[in-house]
Amino acid sequence: MILEKNSHQLILMVIAAAAVFMDYLDTSIVSIALPAITADFGTGSAVSAWIMTGYLLALASMLLVFGKLADRTGRYREIFITGFVLFTIASFLCGISVNILMLILCRVFQGTAAAMMVGTATMLVMLHLPEKRKGMAAGMLATLGGAALAFGPGLGGVIAEYLSWHWIFFINIPIGLIGILGALFIIPKAESFPKPDKPFDFAGAFLLAATLLVFLAGLEIGNSEGWSIPVLLLIAAAPVLGVLFLRRELRHEDPVLPAKILQNKIVIWAAVSCLFITILYLGSIYILPFYLTGPLGLGSALAGIIMLIPPVTMALIGIPAGNLTNTCGCKKLCNISAVVGTAASGILACAILLQNWILLVIGLFLLGATLGINEGPTIQRISIHCSEDTQGSAGSLTYTVMNVGSVVGIAAYSVIASAASGSPDAFTAFGIAVACIFGAVCAVISYITSRFAKDTCLA
Repeated sequence: MILEKNSHQLILMVIAAAAVFMDYLDTSIVSIALPAITADFGTGSAVSAWIMTGYLLALASMLLVFGKLADRTGRYREIFITGFVLFTIASFLCGISVNILMLILCRVFQGTAAAMMVGTATMLVMLHLPEKRKGMAAGMLATLGGAALAFGPGLGGVIAEYLSWHWIFFINIPIGLIGILGALFIIPKAESFPKPDKPFDFAGAFLLAATLLVFLAGLEIGNSEGWSIPVLLLIAAAPVLGVLFLRRELRHEDPVLPAKILQNKIVIWAAVSCLFITILYLGSIYILPFYLTGPLGLGSALAGIIMLIPPVTMALIGIPAGNLTNTCGCKKLCNISAVVGTAASGILACAILLQNWILLVIGLFLLGATLGINEGPTIQRISIHCSEDTQGSAGSLTYTVMNVGSVVGIAAYSVIASAASGSPDAFTAFGIAVACIFGAVCAVISYITSRFAKDTCLA
């Protein structure tokens, strides 16, 4: 059912975007407050790191499962609203946690609830908005998600310093309540629901979760505690489990990740292209503050202000880029994004090596433009090349790729910068520049894989 009133269409876009914003904000906002939480509970940093890791693992491992459930049952409205309710409750429980174990468990609960919201957010806008609005909606989802990732640490720092770390979670509650009420009144109720005639793919869901869990957990542990043999074995188990998952999906009657998607070359190449752009963006956002506060010797506040350039640029570009898909197509915008990303990474590397402020600012603007141009068209690109009965899985695939790209980007840039710096304890300007050059390589790969995704229609 397409919403007819412009006001209802706008509210639906805002609600879906709010769900993505809350998820991405809670992915990043905690990072800056970890020292305060560690001191408050008297735990080590290795244990506290699981406050972030637990959330990311639950989110990544459950996104495709809830997307599949939405496709399978048609109850995407109920899954979305339930996710909003549970996310709000989980945020409250995180805020009142009395020990580190309770907080970690509540963050896992919160990540699972976020998967319910985000796994159905794209499906909502693609099924209930007219064609002319879908590009804007995709741009809004991508823009607010990316902006939340970048704004999160700065906002978390202000809250932790002037209020307390508890309010990092409490701020979700009013947003959640407004979102729940809006969703109840705006999202159309389905007239009927399909009755699944095939058993749910529990084994596939388990293999998917296991693949993502061992891979992301391995990266997180390796990045924080070192690349020991057990950690490398953990990461090496991921492709083995992944192959088992793919074999299972291609043979099952009703797989978690539908064969229609797995065998759709346009969707898979577009997803790979998006993965490398996300690695570039999040890796850069992670590593550049070390340059500003290290070799340049800037204070944290000034460095934080400078690092606002990419998300502000992305916010200004993201929605217009989504609208442009109706005229010039998704593929062209994704290709342009990769070219801009290559330029951004190259300019940032030169700026760091030459200590040139003009090049640094230009590079940061281009970095924000890279994601701003890319993610809205990518969301729509994947959705329009999937059938209506796989829209939940399509949206979940997109956000799973972005989630994995975020973790891989941070880990890869950290490892490369450490190796090039000659020490894991401090990043040198040269090491950070080498990491940026790696970002340019990622952008080139994104461009090549985007070209392989030959769209069958303009948008």
